[in-house]
Amino acid sequence: MTESALPPVPAAREGLKQRLFRAARWTLVGYVCTQVLRFASNLVLTRLLAPEMFGVMAVGQVIIMGLRMFSDVGLGAGTIQSRRGDDPVYLNVVWVVQIARGAIITLCGLAFAVGLILAVPAGLLPVHSVYADPIVPKLVALLSQAGIISGFDSTKISWARRHLAFATLTKMELGCQVVTTVFMLTWASIAPSVWVLGLGWIFSASLLMMASHLVLPGPANRFQWDRSAFQEIFNFGKWTFVSSALSFLQTSGDRLLMGAFLTATTMGLYSIAFELSNALQAVVGRLVGYTVLPALSEIARERPDKLKQTMYRVRLPLDVVCVVAAGMFAVLGPTIVAVLYDKRYTDAGWMLSLLATTLLMTRLDVFDQCLLAIGRPKLLSVLNAVRLVALYVLVPTGYWLYGVRGTVSAVAACALVNTVAVLVLQHRLRLFDLKRELLAIPLYASGVLVGAGVRWIFT
Repeated sequence: MTESALPPVPAAREGLKQRLFRAARWTLVGYVCTQVLRFASNLVLTRLLAPEMFGVMAVGQVIIMGLRMFSDVGLGAGTIQSRRGDDPVYLNVVWVVQIARGAIITLCGLAFAVGLILAVPAGLLPVHSVYADPIVPKLVALLSQAGIISGFDSTKISWARRHLAFATLTKMELGCQVVTTVFMLTWASIAPSVWVLGLGWIFSASLLMMASHLVLPGPANRFQWDRSAFQEIFNFGKWTFVSSALSFLQTSGDRLLMGAFLTATTMGLYSIAFELSNALQAVVGRLVGYTVLPALSEIARERPDKLKQTMYRVRLPLDVVCVVAAGMFAVLGPTIVAVLYDKRYTDAGWMLSLLATTLLMTRLDVFDQCLLAIGRPKLLSVLNAVRLVALYVLVPTGYWLYGVRGTVSAVAACALVNTVAVLVLQHRLRLFDLKRELLAIPLYASGVLVGAGVRWIFT
């Protein structure tokens, strides 16, 4: 194959509907299996590890995720959206930029770890906060290595997503998760410590990187440079960079702020409640992020008049699942925690009930992908800025007024602010349907009724 030759496009003769349904099925089944494995391993780990270990790990993860998001230039989304996304030259340039980004993440993570070490004796951090824990700098230094490791991920991952070819991709990711779960549980049973969580993360990143080159179909990567390809990447990525940075501060700002407010134990309880509420959100986010953008991008390019109809058609099953689940979790939070965890984690129950409100905004992630599909990442940046302001005003205010309970309540309130902001922007872009949106009211009420019924059975 010559450098300019295009690789074969999977399922090129199939219609978008067939490819979307197949991709959604593989994504949903694969990610549900992954979440089940993750949830099961979490249940075992909570019996082997103390709550404060999960609090320390939550802070370490959010720091590294912040570095990733602050360096995001939309390489994956750009490959999916670009007309050159099948060009091996373009993909090789994406890979080179991706490696450079990974190296920057690792170096910044190490610098952050050194900063934490120096900040504690200087009295710059509250002594009771998670950030002041002496383990945190070491953990951040370890987790930062995932940056350079993931930088070498093959662009075959994005190429497969572009063409909705998810069968092998899903099997690969599920296989990596199984091996990682066995690795972590085996180690935790022999020598339980926070390093089980940290090295498990590094092990997973390494495994996925190697598998992406060896298992997936698509054009292989090599070091190559092309100015026009880089210019296209830069033009798309400059607004994606802003949007991703704001998105991180919005989606992870709760844990970023709470690391300075809460003790490691309370942070650990919050992280458990967050993981439970995020289990469904992660599945939806994966489904939306992997399958919706390619589908909406194709509609936006070829049939823009059908964009609104397609967006709501894609969102309908997500509305049903997320809104009903929000009503159920709001009622069943304490019951779920009491059944799954020991008494050390009891306070995670009321936190879960409050965090259930965040499920109401999860279904609206489809609109974020719609903005990328129509080439309006600037508007996504504006939307994320609104979310950011709400979070960084409400969460500290909630803590100062009502302590821990006020902090968690503020996170729930931010979800409602986000919902209003999204719907207003949808209306301005003529992508709003009032009848479809009002469907959320009976769906939420039905979730509350089901939750009340289940709670009555268990009490």
